[in-house]
Amino acid sequence: MTTTLDPRTVLGPAPRGRRPSQHAGHPRSPAALWTTWALATCVVVASLFGLLAETPYRSLPEATILSARAQDACSIVVAALLVLLVRRPVVSTAAHLARLGLLAYLLYSYLIYVTGVPMNRVFLVYVVIVGLSGAGLLGGLRRLLDDPPASTAGPRLVRATGWVLVVTAVLFAGLWLSVLLPFALGGDRPDPEGVGGTPYPVFWLDLAIVLPAIVAVGVLLLRGRPAGPPLAVVALIKIVTLFTALWAGPVLALATSTEVDLGPDAVPSLLLLVASTWLAGRWLRSFPAPTRHQRSPS
Repeated sequence: MTTTLDPRTVLGPAPRGRRPSQHAGHPRSPAALWTTWALATCVVVASLFGLLAETPYRSLPEATILSARAQDACSIVVAALLVLLVRRPVVSTAAHLARLGLLAYLLYSYLIYVTGVPMNRVFLVYVVIVGLSGAGLLGGLRRLLDDPPASTAGPRLVRATGWVLVVTAVLFAGLWLSVLLPFALGGDRPDPEGVGGTPYPVFWLDLAIVLPAIVAVGVLLLRGRPAGPPLAVVALIKIVTLFTALWAGPVLALATSTEVDLGPDAVPSLLLLVASTWLAGRWLRSFPAPTRHQRSPS
């Protein structure tokens, strides 16, 4: 009997004989430690450039620059959290899943920087961040699908989270399509746009990658698949981190009496931030902590 998960059966019947793993910790490899330090260093360098350089985001609207700098400040916090999460020789399941969620946030955010920000002097740093966060996320997800950790979450939490994820993805897909379809049918150009009239990167990232992935995780939960709970934690952490960073801009603008320009996703994103924070807390507590023996170096 093979122990790998065939991707063609992710949304189909659960493979016979597969059960969630009962382990509560993940041994942290030396490679994970030094790549995390390298990633965190690059994030801090890129963020400090955005915060301290005179014109790091030239040709962008003032409101966008304010949001980018607020996100830079949040990214420094994310870098510190990543280092803290891998400081022990054995990483708890909750910490491991939180780390993957933070990596997903960095990958998404810096794909936007790479494709939607005028090239600046830290462009190559952005590229390194995308490479390291993407490699760490894909490797972690592969191991997670091969050996999904067990959760003590009850059926109500599983169903509620599944529907929240599916409805959220459908809602945001509808928001973006309401902007893009009129233009495709001969209407006005979509707002916002990327630099120089290029496509706004959030549109293609969400519609092509992120929202379908969130729907898939929701369906896995609703069908009771073993990979659903840990993947839900990753998705929720990514959502919480992203929308915390997005709302940091308007909060900073209000604090400095700067004009605030809220998009059509403002209210849904705030509601989603509150709901996802609560759900993520419940899910993280549903994974057992390592025993004393597991926490000790071998």
